Amino acid sequence: MNLVFTDTNVIIRYFAGDETSRRLLEPIIYGDATGYINNVVFSEVIFILLKISAGMKAYELKKDPERVKASLRSLNDQLRFLREYFTELEVNEKVKQTAIEIMNEHGLLPNDALIASTCKHYGVDAILTFDEDFRRIPWLKIIP
Repeated sequence: MNLVFTDTNVIIRYFAGDETSRRLLEPIIYGDATGYINNVVFSEVIFILLKISAGMKAYELKKDPERVKASLRSLNDQLRFLREYFTELEVNEKVKQTAIEIMNEHGLLPNDALIASTCKHYGVDAILTFDEDFRRIPWLKIIP
């Protein structure tokens, strides 16, 4: 495992203290593997953490910008973790077009298709995820 994409669910479970996620991320944290995310994962992680931190549902949080700001201030360590251990790969037009093809061929939902397409575009053939849907993608090695 040299180049590895990390899905949102692994990162969120890591922040929640999940032992399996900690073990999965150790090679990235200790520099034995290069960890990647894209803006989809970045956004999903922050969104989920904001909801948890605020103790609110998305529609409630949307109506309370002060709570969004306060919750975001409490996430400095998590944001630092994302920036320190993961390289964010750009979702460009080619990635978007391939994502549509992946949706058509493999039936993935848009965010998962963008993740799979990002991996394909940048030559990342392994993904840390608990999402079984990625098993439909023949070029991805699913870990665990």
